[in-house]
Amino acid sequence: MTPVRFLASAREDIRREKSHYRGIQRELARRLQIAIEQAVELLAEQPLAMQELEYGIRRWPWDTFPHGLLYRVEDDLVLVLALFHPSQAPDRWRDRVRT
Repeated sequence: MTPVRFLASAREDIRREKSHYRGIQRELARRLQIAIEQAVELLAEQPLAMQELEYGIRRWPWDTFPHGLLYRVEDDLVLVLALFHPSQAPDRWRDRVRT
């Protein structure tokens, strides 16, 4: 299994979205957390499963949430760059590609 690491900005994305969903309904925040944990497990097992978008970035989508985890496969790990909502401007995550 490939280790999965998160940029600090990706962790902040997750914190912010969980807080947003918690404000709507606590159960939604819990379901988002479960979806993230499941995605991380699958990323570790199958890092190349998703199609490359650009700059070597891939998106792990969910059926239950509009977000996706944007990640890059590196030599010895999977680096999660962002929790991205499709309504957000792509430049928000593209700037993270260089980090």
